[in-house]
Amino acid sequence: MLTVFAQRIRLFHAAKKGISAIEFALIAPVMVLIYFACVELSLMMVLDRKVTSAAATLGDLVARAATIDDAELNDIVEATRMILEPNPVEGVRLRVSSLYDDNGTTKVAWSDGRNLQAWVEDSVVEVPDNLVPENGSIIFAQIEYDYESQLGYFITTKKTLRDEFYLRPRRVTHVARVRN
Repeated sequence: MLTVFAQRIRLFHAAKKGISAIEFALIAPVMVLIYFACVELSLMMVLDRKVTSAAATLGDLVARAATIDDAELNDIVEATRMILEPNPVEGVRLRVSSLYDDNGTTKVAWSDGRNLQAWVEDSVVEVPDNLVPENGSIIFAQIEYDYESQLGYFITTKKTLRDEFYLRPRRVTHVARVRN
């Protein structure tokens, strides 16, 4: 009885048929999980690049103008939001502001926000050193976007993607804001 059992164990140990199928069955679920994790991460990375591009575009389009009125700003905001498509753009939060130098202190000349609070005029804002030229100004563009995974397996919470850009006005020293 014992020898029959030992012989069967030796035969089982020596058998090579089906090893590949068993290895595949053990490894396949892990590989599928890694694949979907990579897909989900790449979707978030693409959207993060779009947020960066949108922030740069928002700041650049405002910095090119000498004056900005409500209609122009609305067009610029819509163009900026289009960069984020085909993702939902209703939840995008953005703010564009003109900051100026007031004897070494950076203050807000004007600010407009969409789903993000605009800053109060003449309030003090902290920016990196030597960014605002003496007696000059900069355009400060900010965008925030809440990423929600389309797959929902690996990234289960909202991730806020944000970026900001500082640009100097192209044609004038201060971009004027005309309110209609």
